[in-house]
Amino acid sequence: MKIKSLVMLASACCLNAAATEIIYTPINPTFGGNPLNGSFLLSKANAQNDHSEDRSKDFVERFKESLERNIMSKITRDFADGELQEGVFDAGDYKITVVDLGGGRFEVTILNEITGETTIIEMFTPGL
Repeated sequence: MKIKSLVMLASACCLNAAATEIIYTPINPTFGGNPLNGSFLLSKANAQNDHSEDRSKDFVERFKESLERNIMSKITRDFADGELQEGVFDAGDYKITVVDLGGGRFEVTILNEITGETTIIEMFTPGL
């Protein structure tokens, strides 16, 4: 039994071990991978894409949305700068009314003229 163990130990010590370096090979052709992977990766990405671009809006609709965004941006910017003044803004389907309640408080009423839905926002500017 001792001889068997001794032989096994000697043979284990004499065996050569071989190893190689780990080499990273990219898959994506953009980063140096095989160019033949490009169409496969693109088809996989398109299959997983849940987003769709809405091109059904015409120029007038996009222009109207841009004006609405600009009006809301102006109201927000004026409020942040402490320069918000009373007034009524017509933004397409929305009518925005700003009322100065005094003491740095403002009430902004947003009326959706199509559905009749009204949203009232009270804002307070400290320091005014």
